[in-house]
Amino acid sequence: MLKLSVEELVEINDFYNSASRVTITYATGNTVLLELHTGGDLEEFILNRRDLIMVLRNFYVEDICDIVHSGVYGFIDVKVDKSSEHYPVQISVEDGHKYYCNLEELNYIYSIIDYQKEMLSKY
Repeated sequence: MLKLSVEELVEINDFYNSASRVTITYATGNTVLLELHTGGDLEEFILNRRDLIMVLRNFYVEDICDIVHSGVYGFIDVKVDKSSEHYPVQISVEDGHKYYCNLEELNYIYSIIDYQKEMLSKY
């Protein structure tokens, strides 16, 4: 199975949010075909079931944005449970909301927070 980067999943999540029609075809095992119709165009993506769930929950666009905002302007509390295969990271933000992700997604979030803080310190 093709392993998509977090950046690619952010892009897919953005396409999903602007789609006029969505078709999900569950293939054998852990593979899912996601078809996104926008206007007259069709975009097709092969995802694993976990990535599909995260796209459907709008994690890559909305949730990451909320986490980064809290990390830049407030605080986040991160706990890692290495015994959990798909969602080993729990991120709690200021308002008490909890988000669950994997280590690759956490590293992506940290890099955005660091970049945003660096940009703010320049001004």
